[in-house]
Amino acid sequence: MTRVRQFFGTPYSDLVLALVALAVTQILLLRSADDWAWATLIFTLAVALAPVLIALAGTAPAWAAVGLVAGAFLSMSLGRTNWLLMAGCCLALVRLPRRVPALTAVLIVGVVAAIPIVLNAVRDRIVSLIYPNVHYELTHADGTIETRLGLAQHRFDQIWVASWPWWQSLLLVGVGMGAVAWAWFVRKEPRRRMVTGRESLAALLGDPRHQWGLDALFAVAMSSVLLIDLWRDRVADGNWWSAPGWMPWAIAYSALVLLVRRRRPVLPVVVLAVSALVTYWQSPQSWAVLVALAVALFSLAAGRTKVRWVLMSSVAVLAALPLIAWRIRYPQLSLIFPRLKTESFEFDGALRNFTYDGLVNHKWPVSLSLLLLLPLSLGFLAKLYRRNREAYQREAALERVAAEQDAAQVVLTERSHIARDLHDVVAHAVNLMVIQAETGPDLIARGDQEVLAGFQRIGDAGRRALGELDRMLSALRDAEGVPDPELTPQPGLSDLQRLVKDVAHDGLAVELDVQGDTELAPAGHQLAAYRLVQEALTNVVRHAEATRVVVTLRVLADELRVEIRDDGRGFDPEVARSGGRHGLAGMRERVRIHHGTLTIDSALGAGTNVAARIPLTAEVLR
Repeated sequence: MTRVRQFFGTPYSDLVLALVALAVTQILLLRSADDWAWATLIFTLAVALAPVLIALAGTAPAWAAVGLVAGAFLSMSLGRTNWLLMAGCCLALVRLPRRVPALTAVLIVGVVAAIPIVLNAVRDRIVSLIYPNVHYELTHADGTIETRLGLAQHRFDQIWVASWPWWQSLLLVGVGMGAVAWAWFVRKEPRRRMVTGRESLAALLGDPRHQWGLDALFAVAMSSVLLIDLWRDRVADGNWWSAPGWMPWAIAYSALVLLVRRRRPVLPVVVLAVSALVTYWQSPQSWAVLVALAVALFSLAAGRTKVRWVLMSSVAVLAALPLIAWRIRYPQLSLIFPRLKTESFEFDGALRNFTYDGLVNHKWPVSLSLLLLLPLSLGFLAKLYRRNREAYQREAALERVAAEQDAAQVVLTERSHIARDLHDVVAHAVNLMVIQAETGPDLIARGDQEVLAGFQRIGDAGRRALGELDRMLSALRDAEGVPDPELTPQPGLSDLQRLVKDVAHDGLAVELDVQGDTELAPAGHQLAAYRLVQEALTNVVRHAEATRVVVTLRVLADELRVEIRDDGRGFDPEVARSGGRHGLAGMRERVRIHHGTLTIDSALGAGTNVAARIPLTAEVLR
């Protein structure tokens, strides 16, 4: 039982239900063939293909419910209500609360229930559109009988007086509201993201697990179209009387060969080409089998088959059709249509079989084969598009890998720079410790207080050095673990005034606001803040096209705050990050090393604000 519930909770179960509904709908249509054969084609096709929407009951339940209830109403207007469409609509309403909020689900349920009621108000016009012709025979005064083909009058009267039962809409409301109540108040299911329209189709069609089910659904739907077209042609237009009774059925269900159009693409082309040729002899105006053949040709060209084999097979089949029609004669045609042998010959200057003449005159035109080259060409274009898209995806993947490698290299390079910057800071602290230790004998002569103060200074310097070393140990070596020998003294916060003065010029005003005692910040923090300001000002000069920059530095008891704000043209930080802006990566790395946070706020035309907060707590220093 658990497996059954799990199965019916998957999109594959919806595909199976849609297949079953399509097959049963074919049977229902055939049972009332004397009615729908006279109906307008578009309405018959809508009812026959409406079960396909059951496949979307789980992914796009709102659209599925609307289409299925409209199909159920049209099936009633055709003469027989298709209860499978009503069941599919109820299934979509049951799935609805899992995709949309409760209030939205209630509104959709109301709309679905109201659609047939609204259509029922104009049902007279709809029935007139569905059945434009009613059969009648009129005897004129001269004895001539005028006959118009169409739906029998008594059936038209029965369909005309039928109406949509109100309780069916009430049933839809009950099912929909019950599903909402169950999902939100009993099971308390979380709402899933709604998937509709193009996104739902892409998710369903793009899943390789559903490929067989989708192909089967398409093949059965195509057989429904062929069945409707051929049966209408047989009943309404009187064709196919010279063909065996099984032949229209065989041609209609030859569309099922489209099930293997991806795996054996040549087979559907050959089978449907034969069906199209036989159909053209009986009824040149039949179109559905030509559509099926066009789909097979498109699939052949768009698939994985090599182009030369596609051209050879398709051109051979399309060229053979007019050639066979041109060369075939009575002995061969009578094998296909045995009824020809029972038809008498008449003498009209020569012995003639008028049934044979009518068939053989329906020669497959060369222009029709040329027209079928169009879906073949579209298939080649689809194959070219798919290959270009795959190449683009591979190129994009390579670019992402290259960008990641470049970003990693930037981090390694920046860490090497940071190690070089902090070398003198740590060396200064160690030198201070050495100097204090060397003055120990002199301090002993001065008294205990001087000795204690000296040791305190040594301890402070050591703790600062250990904090710097512990924090920067991973940055003191390059990618291969070799220390960087290029070490030079580095600036601090006291050098910001000179930096601002060097950057400012006639077109750019730079203001510096320093709050607090800069000496409270450790040398490593000062260096990070200096480099941060330096990089930000460099970006302003090179990219921002700004006229004014404000640099604010606040030294608090527990943290160091740096802010650089300009009135330049701004940029998109996400685009800059994906584009590999090395300066921004270096700024983030410097702040991260000191356990700080960096915020970059910018937009096109709105300037840029770079803000960093670097903690100065004792825990961080240790």
